[in-house]
Amino acid sequence: MKVLITVWKPELRELLFGKDVIRQMKAVAEVDWAPAGQPYDESALERDIGPYDAVLTSWGSPKITERVLERAPRLEFIGHAAGTLTPYVDPAVFRRDNLVLANANTALARSTAELALTLMLAGAWELGAQQSRLKAGEWSANAGTVMGLYGQQIGIVGLGEVAREVIRLLRPFDARIRLYSPYCSPEEAERLGVTLCSLDEVFRHSRIVTLHDTLTAATRGIIGREQLELLSDGALLVNTARGPLIDETALKRELASGRIHAALDVYHEEPLPKDDPLLQLPKVLCLPHIGAYSAYWKSQLGAMVAEDLIRFASGQPPLRQVTAERFARMTTR
Repeated sequence: MKVLITVWKPELRELLFGKDVIRQMKAVAEVDWAPAGQPYDESALERDIGPYDAVLTSWGSPKITERVLERAPRLEFIGHAAGTLTPYVDPAVFRRDNLVLANANTALARSTAELALTLMLAGAWELGAQQSRLKAGEWSANAGTVMGLYGQQIGIVGLGEVAREVIRLLRPFDARIRLYSPYCSPEEAERLGVTLCSLDEVFRHSRIVTLHDTLTAATRGIIGREQLELLSDGALLVNTARGPLIDETALKRELASGRIHAALDVYHEEPLPKDDPLLQLPKVLCLPHIGAYSAYWKSQLGAMVAEDLIRFASGQPPLRQVTAERFARMTTR
């Protein structure tokens, strides 16, 4: 088997494909690289792809287009050492029955889930406000109570890898979880230990709501004024998914009232302008879209793709195969 790795940025190569990962792949395949330090585009991939059985991609890689596929008669495996595939792979890949597609979204999902839990804890304990009071010279043994996370009613919007990991991480907190997802069956909800609800029920009955839906034409603006107004006073909204899932005008209006809290890692406009009103609100914690930044989980991206490549080469099914249905659900518009 001949493998081409199209990651051309040296620092990204070093992060994704350490010596151990390369050694494991070389045990089953001949591994070649795109030229380092200079952009590697689609025309270069069209030129080079012919003799390769597998291609590994990541951020900055050229897209595998229909033209590339026409010049890749031997191609059987595409492994993406990152998450969302749509900028890097044309849907035409699914017209070839012998072509397997896998990605390492699991690593990024676990990183994002860890941040989501962190934001739930930070918001539920009002850490930003507590620190501000301390800096202002306030100290009181009778400062009141905070919501905390144990035993809370938590709502989750969307069920993908991030949401499943969040559910797992919440188990020690004895949380009662409601889930809105058109893709979750009653049987899977029972296995996960969650209660399936409508979107409005999630907002009406949850003290903490965390968003984990994919941004598509159907989900853009899915959270509007009506849902935000269903949140009880003092409730916490966490978003580590995509900013445009929420009607921005409605969100800013509700947060400006001071009635609810929010912890946000994603926004309609990124980078978030330094004069954005969200940054001035005392009950809003804002982070600069760092959900996938965990050094540990980023280091696992290449390892996961390599594992699936090795499994494929030995005749085993990949652990993280992306089907046409999963690919369609990744599509953003």
